Amino acid sequence: MRRRSFLIGGAVTALAACAAPRAPVTTAAAEAAFPPLGRLYGAPGRRIHATDQGSGPGAPVILIHGASGNVRDWTYSIAPRLASQRRVIAMDRPGFGYSERPEEEGAWRPFYQAAQLRAAAREMGVERPILVGHSWGASVALAWAEDEPENVAGVVAVSGVTMPWGGFAPLFDALGFGPLIATAYNRRIVSTAEAGGAERFIQRAFRPQEPPQGYLDYVGAPLAVREKTLKANGEDLANTNRGVAEVAEGYNRLAVPVVALHGDADWLLDIDQHGRAFAEASGARLVPLPGVGHMAHHAATDRLAEAIASLG
Repeated sequence: MRRRSFLIGGAVTALAACAAPRAPVTTAAAEAAFPPLGRLYGAPGRRIHATDQGSGPGAPVILIHGASGNVRDWTYSIAPRLASQRRVIAMDRPGFGYSERPEEEGAWRPFYQAAQLRAAAREMGVERPILVGHSWGASVALAWAEDEPENVAGVVAVSGVTMPWGGFAPLFDALGFGPLIATAYNRRIVSTAEAGGAERFIQRAFRPQEPPQGYLDYVGAPLAVREKTLKANGEDLANTNRGVAEVAEGYNRLAVPVVALHGDADWLLDIDQHGRAFAEASGARLVPLPGVGHMAHHAATDRLAEAIASLG
């Protein structure tokens, strides 16, 4: 399982490939069909697109999507539900959705992305948020908490890519196989988009659950096959093992409470490695989800809401 997870290339949310459009789509057409849902924050070239809704006594929540995704994964149903009791912000990671990624060395690093999101959160006036990261987004949430623990109320890692791979993974990194795997994955996204395999791929992402009704039409998959997003996704996936290893070095110093929700039927990220081993290394409270797959935030939204409530 672990070797298979690495060879998948860290494609820790098959979101875009899953919901690929049925024909080649231009950037203009994709953005016309799926316009921004929120506003842009931050300096030009580093701007972050974020939605902002809700209020209430609970600590504010920042939702961070996984590989290939965008804020629509959260705003389809989860953010509105959480917003009944607290302020809820969903952010596009740099290079995804409508967020910008600087042309700088190391912009793929979870710590780099966390700093960019944090700057946007400061502009929005957010204090001591609970950070919720799905899949690749979990590494960004954890990096944020390591960098600024005094201003983070807690972290919820949902189906998180949280632990570096052992075995051949470091060797593959050294030999440069990461970029090759990421390039192949991106080519598959594009070819799938052109062939029209949306239903098949989205069912794979959610298995053994079924995707929510209407999700495919809402999620904005054509945004993921724009050149800028393919580039950002490729950089992230090519460097997943190195990025997660860098974050994992700080697990023994984590100074904020962490809850890890992980399905024992997650076909992409093994619960033993990314759930149990992560909890042992970081002191996180693991909440196993029997029979739940990789899209646990949709399959177990009640448990997600409970985990968030336990943190503030």
